[in-house]
Amino acid sequence: MRICFFAVQNLYVGVTDAGYDIPQKNGKLAIKQEDSWKVSKNLMKDPLKFMENLNDYKRIIDEMRVPPQNFAAIQGILNDPEFTPENLKTKAEAAAGVCNWIKNINLYFDVVVNTEPKRQAVEKAKVDLAEATETKETMQALVAELQAKLDVLMKTYQEAMDKKQRAEDEALRCETRLSRANRLVSALGSEKGRWGDAINQFTEDQKVVHGDVLLASSFVSYVGPFNKAFRDMIINDNFIKFFQQN
Repeated sequence: MRICFFAVQNLYVGVTDAGYDIPQKNGKLAIKQEDSWKVSKNLMKDPLKFMENLNDYKRIIDEMRVPPQNFAAIQGILNDPEFTPENLKTKAEAAAGVCNWIKNINLYFDVVVNTEPKRQAVEKAKVDLAEATETKETMQALVAELQAKLDVLMKTYQEAMDKKQRAEDEALRCETRLSRANRLVSALGSEKGRWGDAINQFTEDQKVVHGDVLLASSFVSYVGPFNKAFRDMIINDNFIKFFQQN
């Protein structure tokens, strides 16, 4: 249990905003492991605050505010084969959890340190990208201006082409109508005689249309159920004679 908190004390050397009074000398922990329990009890007097500080330690690393010697100071503890969560769990559940946190935060610090040059390269790339983006935006603005002018010209051109097309379409429609009208006039001329005959025939048909309608109505009403022989007999010998006599 004590070795876990001794490691934690080393990690908080020089980290002032955690609210812990960690004795230090020349940027290093000023007490030995066997004498660190008093300071450890100060760390544990407020468990919730202690947990909050552990959870917030990643942010402090991200802000590059943890001296590298803090992690260098605990490498001996980390390399101890007995310093494992499984081993410490048999002695204290809390010690196993703190041990696990120490191992993981050490790995995280290594990643941050190793990736810092890459992070700087990324920052430089961001600056280069910002400059390239500014140049791109300038060119895009110029292209947009030219495109706007081109759009006006294309619109004018398209309106002229549409007007031309409408005129051509109208001319074609007029030509088609004229052609159809000529064909219609020619066709009507050839139909004049047939229409005259039809008019004469309609005049004659009007004289007998009443009888035709009466005969058809009589057929529908009375003759439908019979076969052709009986139908002919009823119509010729009865209906027609009756109509003619009356």
